Amino acid sequence: KPSTFTLTAEGCLIANVDTDTIIYGKNADQKLYPASLTKIMTAVVVLDECDDLKNTIVTCHKDTLDLLLGTDSSVFNLVDGEELPALELLYILLVHSADDAAITLAQHFGGTISGFVDKMNAKAKELGMTNTHYMNPHGLHDEQHYTTPKDMYILTKYALQNPTFKEIFGTVRHYVPETNKTPHKRILATTVFIQDPNTTLPDTYYRPVDGGKTGYTDPAGRCLVTYAEEDDITYICVVMKCPVTNEAGVKVRYEFSETKKLYEWVFNEFEYREVYDTATPVGECPVELSSDTDSVALALKNPVNAVVPKEADPSSFKVDIELFENPAYAPIALGQELGTATVKYAGETIGVVPVVAINNVEKSGMLAFVKAVTDFFSSSFFATLILIIVIIILLMILYLVIKNRRSKRRRRHRKVKIR
Repeated sequence: KPSTFTLTAEGCLIANVDTDTIIYGKNADQKLYPASLTKIMTAVVVLDECDDLKNTIVTCHKDTLDLLLGTDSSVFNLVDGEELPALELLYILLVHSADDAAITLAQHFGGTISGFVDKMNAKAKELGMTNTHYMNPHGLHDEQHYTTPKDMYILTKYALQNPTFKEIFGTVRHYVPETNKTPHKRILATTVFIQDPNTTLPDTYYRPVDGGKTGYTDPAGRCLVTYAEEDDITYICVVMKCPVTNEAGVKVRYEFSETKKLYEWVFNEFEYREVYDTATPVGECPVELSSDTDSVALALKNPVNAVVPKEADPSSFKVDIELFENPAYAPIALGQELGTATVKYAGETIGVVPVVAINNVEKSGMLAFVKAVTDFFSSSFFATLILIIVIIILLMILYLVIKNRRSKRRRRHRKVKIR
């Protein structure tokens, strides 16, 4: 938890993408209104639906555009009958945050807007966004339209795997070419001022930020999702429901300042490093059937790399080993998997990897023979065999007793007849 600053955001999360490690979260699973952060999912569904963004032409329709009348939406002023490539509409959607681009794309790729929203909810379920539900493709307020900081992290991490999304997400300026209705180019400028070196907001720009999306409605407050890269380390930061004004009633943009503080904190205080290598023994496994040793040393099959505080002491890392067999039986080969190791830092699991033998262990023939004999005599088969033999012997004894009694009766009967 950051100790040098406080956060006004009602919900936030910052996570290392390389290790999928949440460094810090505040109300990360609390349902909040996403506003235009919704458009990240809108773009994801379009990218799923369209294989040729440049050559897929989408037509704007008045009936669809009129749905935004009276909503005080952010729009690009698309007009009835205007034709644009799907790719350009994605730029308008994410860079300009235009609601008219959102519903135009939804109408085209969903058949209906509700059909497109169904696809958004299906994608959320597929990605494991368990606390997310969409009611529209643009993020205008609806009580049943919500998500969480953690779900926004899941979605953004997935979206950034698509090169086209990543390119648009990181765009600061873009020119939309002329269309059949607009004979000149139009410029788009990002609303994510933290990634814009030419922003006029003082102390806002932060160079490592390479992309993002803003969101705002009165119920949602100020929202921002960004990702930042530094020294080949990538983080995603989500802040939601930042206040719009401060205590004095002055408009503020805390979504940028608090995002910047979180990034500076993780880049300054944490590092990505190898916590355990594959050469250092981390434990041992008891061994039987060897005349040379009664145990074999264990090491991790793969190194464990993690994002940890820079001042983390090696003694803070612990390894809990769970063996497949205890004891294991020779022969054991170098590199043979004998269990799993759970690596923890400050009580938190940072890796689970197999543990392997670091040397060969030969089997003793004599000990193996003794064990085989011992196992045979202690086996359930042997016990069953003995039981069967005992039962047979008892039956034979019973048979002989009965037979002997019958013989005695016959002899007594003959004696009576002779008299």
